[in-house]
Amino acid sequence: MENFREHLAKSPKCGFFAAFTLVMTAFSANISANQTEQTLLLIGGALTTCSSLSPKNCIEKTSLIGKKANQFQLTGKALKEIKSQWPDDSTNNRNETLRVLSKIAKQQPNLIDKGSLLWAWRDLDSRSLNNLTDREYNFVTDMLEVAVVDAKGQRIKETVQSKQNNEPAANDIVNFISATAKVNSKQPSLLAITASSRDPYESADFYEGLLDFDRIKSSWLALTPALAQAITTGQCEKLAQFRQQNMQVFNRHKIYPDRIQAEQQLCDAGVDNLVAKIESATGIMLNGGDQSLTRKVLFDGTGKPYPWTNAIRSRPLLVGTSAGTAIQSGGSNQFGSVAMITNGTSLAALRDGAHAVSAPSERCEDDCNQGLSADTLTYQTNGGLGSFSAGIVDTHFSERNRTVRLATLLAKTGQQYGFGVDETTALVIIKSQLSTIVTVLGKHGVVHLNKGKDKYSFDYSFWPAGAIIDVTPQGYQLSQRTIDSALPAIKIPPLPMQRFNNILTDAKLRSLTQAMCLTNEQSAVGQQDEFIVTLNASKNTQYQRISPSSYGCAIERLSVNITTIQ
Repeated sequence: MENFREHLAKSPKCGFFAAFTLVMTAFSANISANQTEQTLLLIGGALTTCSSLSPKNCIEKTSLIGKKANQFQLTGKALKEIKSQWPDDSTNNRNETLRVLSKIAKQQPNLIDKGSLLWAWRDLDSRSLNNLTDREYNFVTDMLEVAVVDAKGQRIKETVQSKQNNEPAANDIVNFISATAKVNSKQPSLLAITASSRDPYESADFYEGLLDFDRIKSSWLALTPALAQAITTGQCEKLAQFRQQNMQVFNRHKIYPDRIQAEQQLCDAGVDNLVAKIESATGIMLNGGDQSLTRKVLFDGTGKPYPWTNAIRSRPLLVGTSAGTAIQSGGSNQFGSVAMITNGTSLAALRDGAHAVSAPSERCEDDCNQGLSADTLTYQTNGGLGSFSAGIVDTHFSERNRTVRLATLLAKTGQQYGFGVDETTALVIIKSQLSTIVTVLGKHGVVHLNKGKDKYSFDYSFWPAGAIIDVTPQGYQLSQRTIDSALPAIKIPPLPMQRFNNILTDAKLRSLTQAMCLTNEQSAVGQQDEFIVTLNASKNTQYQRISPSSYGCAIERLSVNITTIQ
C-alpha cells in the first residue's frame, strides 16, 4: 500500500500528476489508507474513451479489436417469436408492428444496425413506431437483436483502450481512479455496476474494460433490478421473468450468455455473499444512463435500502459518471432531505417549475404521462444513494445549460447548495479524519450554486479544473492556495453593450460568465424567450484566472436574477 507521496514519485508528469500535487498541497500531512475515509469522484459524463465501439475517441492509427456495433436482423424466426411472445394484450400494435417489420425484412434481409432499423421503420410508418409503449418498443428491438460472435461462435466483446484516448482530460480522470485505488489498498479491487442502463448486460464490457488497470482486480458486478428482487425474495429461478417485468429487457440470454450466467451465479450465492463481495472491494463505479434505474438496485419498492446499499455507500473509493454521479445525491443535511434530479431543461423549469414525480419516458416527444412534457423538471424527493449529501448534484451541466433547472430545484426543495459538474470533468471530494478537501479534475469545471432569497435569484460560482475548494461553516469558497497561485489578468476587449440572446441554450451561460471573468465585467444581461437573465458582480464576487485554458477563470458568487418580460 502506497501513500500519496510515494505514488507521486512513480506517476507521469501530466494533468493527473498535477491533480495529485494539488491534493498533497491541500493536506498538511500525507494521506495514507488508514487516514483516508473515502474518496468520491463525481464525473459529469462524456468521459471520452477509446473503445472498439467508439473509434472516434482514439488517437490516430489505433488498432481496434473487438465488437464494433450491435447487430439486428429481421428473420422469419424472429418475427414469429415477436408474434407469439408479444408482451401485452395490444393486438393492434402487434399486428401493425409485424406488418411494418415484414416490409423491412424484404428491404433489409441482412444484418443492420439499430439506427438503420429505426430509420427504415420511420420511413414506412412512423405512427406505428410512436404508438408502441416502452415495453413493446424494447421487446421488439431486443427480439430483433442478434449476438455478435466470431467464427467459433464465441461472443465478441467491446474492448476499451483508455491509454489510446485522444482526450487528455479523460486520461487524467481514469488515471486518478487507478491511483486512488492503489493508495487505498495493498490489493485493490474495483467493481462496476451498470444498473443505470436499461440493458446493463450491454454496458458491462465497457465499464469492465475501463477499470482494467495494472495491479488492480476489476470486474463487473451483476447487480441488476432483476437480481435485487430475485435474491431478496429467494426466487433466483425467476430471474428471466423479473428481467422482463421490471427491466423491460428481453432475449438477453442469446446476446450476452456469459453476463446472464454471472447474474444467475451471483443470485444463487445469496445475499450474504453479495454483501461480502461489495465490502471486500476497494472501489465501485456507477455507470451513466438513468439514475432512476440505478435507484432500483439500492432501494426496494417501499423505499427501504437493500442489505448491500450501505456497503456500496461506504466504499473507500466511489466513482460515478453522469447518472452514476446524479444517483449519489441524497441523505440529509441542515437544510433537510437532499433530492435527486431526474429530468428537465432550464427553460421548462422556469415555465413549469419542479415536479416530484417519475421522469417521462425518453421516447416521449411532446405530451407525456401525468401531464408532463419531455422537458419537464422532475426529481426524486427521497434522493439517491446519499454518498453526497452536501447538496443536489447535476451533470452534463454547462454543456446542456442546466444552471437554472438546478437553481429551480434548490428553491423548490429548500436546499442551499447545488453542484453542477461539466462534461469530461470530475468533482473530487476526499474525506479524512483530519479534514475534507474538494478539488476539480478534467477538462472544464464545476458550477456551484448558492440559493438566493427567492426562486428567481441565486449566486453562481465556477470552479475550473485545478481549483481547490475550502469547506467552511459558511459554505464553499476558493482556497487561498488557489487564489495565491492565480495567473495575471490578460488584456482583452471589454464585452459589447448588448443583450446576449438564447442565453439558456447550449453552453452560452458558461461562455458569458467566463468572458465576464476574463474582462472583469461587473454586469451583463442575457435573454431566453420571455426571460431576462441579469448577472451582477457584488462585494462578494471574485474573479481569478487560475489556468490559461478556455475555461480557466474561477468565479466566486456572481449574482444571477431572472425576470419575465411583461
